[in-house]
Amino acid sequence: MPHAVRHYNFGVEIEAVTRPYGNCESFTNVDWYRQLAQKLRNRGIQAVHDDCSKYSKHPEYYGGKWFVTRDGSLKRPRPYVCMEVVSPKLDTMHGVSPIISDFWEAMRVHFKPQEDESCGGHVHVTPVNLKNKFSLRTLKKIAFATVVYEDFVAEMLPAARRDNHYCRLNSQSLDSGLNKTLGWGKSIDALHKVAAEIRSKTRKADLCHYMQGNRYVLWNFQNIYPKRRRRRCTGTIEFRGGNQFLNTKGTLAWVAFVLGFITLAKEEDLLHHFYSYVPPTDPSWPRLAKEWWKRIREAAKQSRMSRHLPETYTEMQTK
Repeated sequence: MPHAVRHYNFGVEIEAVTRPYGNCESFTNVDWYRQLAQKLRNRGIQAVHDDCSKYSKHPEYYGGKWFVTRDGSLKRPRPYVCMEVVSPKLDTMHGVSPIISDFWEAMRVHFKPQEDESCGGHVHVTPVNLKNKFSLRTLKKIAFATVVYEDFVAEMLPAARRDNHYCRLNSQSLDSGLNKTLGWGKSIDALHKVAAEIRSKTRKADLCHYMQGNRYVLWNFQNIYPKRRRRRCTGTIEFRGGNQFLNTKGTLAWVAFVLGFITLAKEEDLLHHFYSYVPPTDPSWPRLAKEWWKRIREAAKQSRMSRHLPETYTEMQTK
């Protein structure tokens, strides 16, 4: 039976510590940002760089261009150059592999990306629909799935992302309703209570505040509703737990995982069909984790992204 097609908009944020080729001691970080943006434009990809003349929130997901900017959390001595590169809004209706591949080719013209545990990859997602926004009903399904499958996802993460200040598990996010409810750990009764509390939310803002105390969580819902100072919002769900993006293959693997997870969450609707919970200490847990990963890969087929996922979830730790 053919799969239904579910397309998404997505964007990536790539944190990088790089070493430029050649000896250009007179170059500032801004000069290097300009060089990367130019190399992207040489490939027909629209890109701009940050002149760092003032602090501004980067235009994640709004702009139609790649944006090369600084990352305040990364600081390294010369000759290294730290940066964050934010993609424009991409979508699975068009070929995404060539675009991501062109980016990494442009990056490697001037830089050798360094393996660095401080770097992570973020993926932003919205549906392809009239408003490019998830409904509150769908957001609730996704939110509850992130709680139920939190142990599986944690096992899949590379070690540097499992206990990281910038991507805490949502259940461990202080000052969140979720953390209060699961203060004594997960159980079938506690998770049923979480489901009831999520179902009771009548506004996207309330759902967000329930799921997290700040934005430094594995699944960030802060972009789903407009803030008082900003009347518009991107509407994205952001996954912040990706391994450091170092190449095309790894970048696409994490995008494929996030899209597969969201599709599976919508289809299973655990918020209304949740019947059992098995802790990681149970002997059957490894088998259940493998079955979950199989369902993730199957769900990713609907966005034509399954081919980017490895056979086993443990392989994601090295992507």
